[in-house]
Amino acid sequence: MKQILTKIKNHASGFLSKFLAPKTPRNLLILYSIIAVPFFIYHESHLPWHYIFALCILSLIVGLLITYASLYVIHRYWAETFHPLIELGVVALFIFALWLADVLAFEAGTVFLFLLVAVAFLIRTLQLEEYARLLIAACLIASNALIAFKALQGAEILSAYLLFKNKYQIEEKDLNGWKVTDNNQYWNDELQFGFTLPEGFYFFKPEDLTMENKTGAGQIAGLLAFSDHDADRYPFVRIFYFPDYLGFQENQAISEFSEFLKIQVSKGDIEDIQEIQHKELEPFVVTSKFWTFYDLLRPRYAKTGFILVETTNHDKLLLHITENLEKGEIHEQGIREFLSSIRFGNRL
Repeated sequence: MKQILTKIKNHASGFLSKFLAPKTPRNLLILYSIIAVPFFIYHESHLPWHYIFALCILSLIVGLLITYASLYVIHRYWAETFHPLIELGVVALFIFALWLADVLAFEAGTVFLFLLVAVAFLIRTLQLEEYARLLIAACLIASNALIAFKALQGAEILSAYLLFKNKYQIEEKDLNGWKVTDNNQYWNDELQFGFTLPEGFYFFKPEDLTMENKTGAGQIAGLLAFSDHDADRYPFVRIFYFPDYLGFQENQAISEFSEFLKIQVSKGDIEDIQEIQHKELEPFVVTSKFWTFYDLLRPRYAKTGFILVETTNHDKLLLHITENLEKGEIHEQGIREFLSSIRFGNRL
């Protein structure tokens, strides 16, 4: 085992030493571009070409800058191994990259970081020069990949938000004016719409939501979720507003929601979408459509879709619902309670 590790170390050290030659940074940056651009294009293939082009340029610039800086740091560390400022800087960058990529949100990520710090401390204590160099290089390469990917992901969220937001040119209103009573009844005068918040649910006003949560064809009016800090944890209901003058119809709702699902599939969040048929019981429902899907982020089968309703102002509200599958039930209990409590007259 020791011989194998020594052989790997020598090969890796020789490879890095060779590629730190004067022309090597330029060659590596070209190689990075050749590898990264096709990946970016494939990852964003669901968007219009001008969005893809802008995202590729942004992500490539971020990736090239970080790669060049990483090569410079590696070169300095090779010349002056065990430099404390370089080591502290690399550790801080690596922890930041893990935090940015939400790796530390999971217990396994925290354990991984703890083990890596322990190994680094051991290498530093024993003054294992070659292993220290390889560890620094590995941390910088991993940080580069994570930060570049998050830059791509952030730009993708922005582009998806703008793609839906600009579609109908809605004259936005202030929909944050929700009134709440002691028994969890919510009412919005602007929408002429209210409901009772089910037990275990939390309500987020538009001003409390991230750009990703606001992404949809209409204007976001609020969100009910089964978590006080994670608005993506289902069951959840996102409420989108469409003013009367748009004449928003059933076929448009189906088209917009189908486009939203395609983006989720392309991002690698969900797969195996299957349309299902069921009839809503509430008389105020204009139309509805639901699909089952496999959630790749939370490995399980779930259900998503929309219910389109019309208010007394003849405005439309699209209720985007994502929930767990309940055998023999149209919706799970919290969603049923929410739908049955909906009202279009202020009875607070």
